[in-house]
Amino acid sequence: MKKDPILLNASTRDQERVIAGKSKPSEASILFLKSSSDIGTIRNMGRRGSGYAPEAILSIVKKLALHNEETWSDIELANPELEKESFEHAQSEYAKALATALLGYTQAKMFIHLGGGHDHVYPLLKAMNTISKKIKVINIDAHLDTRIDTFVNSGTPFRQFANEFEGQFELIQLGIHDFANTKTTMNELGRAKEVVATYDDLKNLTQNFTNNRKLFERMIPYDRDALYLFSLDADAIDAGVMEGVSAVNHRGLPYHFVDELLTYSLDVLKTRHFGIYEYNPVYDNLSQKGARALAGLVYKMMDR
Repeated sequence: MKKDPILLNASTRDQERVIAGKSKPSEASILFLKSSSDIGTIRNMGRRGSGYAPEAILSIVKKLALHNEETWSDIELANPELEKESFEHAQSEYAKALATALLGYTQAKMFIHLGGGHDHVYPLLKAMNTISKKIKVINIDAHLDTRIDTFVNSGTPFRQFANEFEGQFELIQLGIHDFANTKTTMNELGRAKEVVATYDDLKNLTQNFTNNRKLFERMIPYDRDALYLFSLDADAIDAGVMEGVSAVNHRGLPYHFVDELLTYSLDVLKTRHFGIYEYNPVYDNLSQKGARALAGLVYKMMDR
């Protein structure tokens, strides 16, 4: 039977794409940790759909051209049914699984956590705390995610961790909006150090987002003893780029600001742990604009 030349050509092209670099988790230099669940977002009265985000983002990443020899793999961690039975128990199990991955896959030089709701950053931080007692989080977000609620959800992860961490914990919040955060959410985090720069702060301090590097150097100097996490809540990005989120941001950060901060985190802070949360492909447009923007950031992480 004659082979279709179009299909044959498509198959050949895959050999030069990211998809060709997939390997076993134990052999991968880049490991994607997927938390494909939106239960925490629903508990926070958000819209359903972020559970589809990890696969939506990865499906774009896989098609991008490969220009290095890096191998990658992915592991699914989420158990939505367990979350429905006992959300707190599920978080505890996720933290154990993440700690096993961070400590066990010694070949990996980079871990990229894909949510799901921002609640998934809590078990990741718990896992990182087993590695280091000095953690610094760069959180790009419109919301502080330090709610004081009667039950945990995607709006509570940083206060949760601040109440439990061992050692030192610094949380650097960038892109925050006053209108998106209640007064109680803004209460101090006990022993944790929290630095907040609102959207307006960043706009003014960078001359309308044109002089970003100096701000990064001043606000986030490199600490060789710290373990860094770059955490991006997709709703921090301007709605013109990011429609597919539960809470669309009409005054979001420019994409190039986030991209430059990622570069700084990679090159200066030597960051190895990354998280992308709250993207909701159900509400993205037909061109998957939001997924493509996030895939571009993931590609930058991989192409080092």
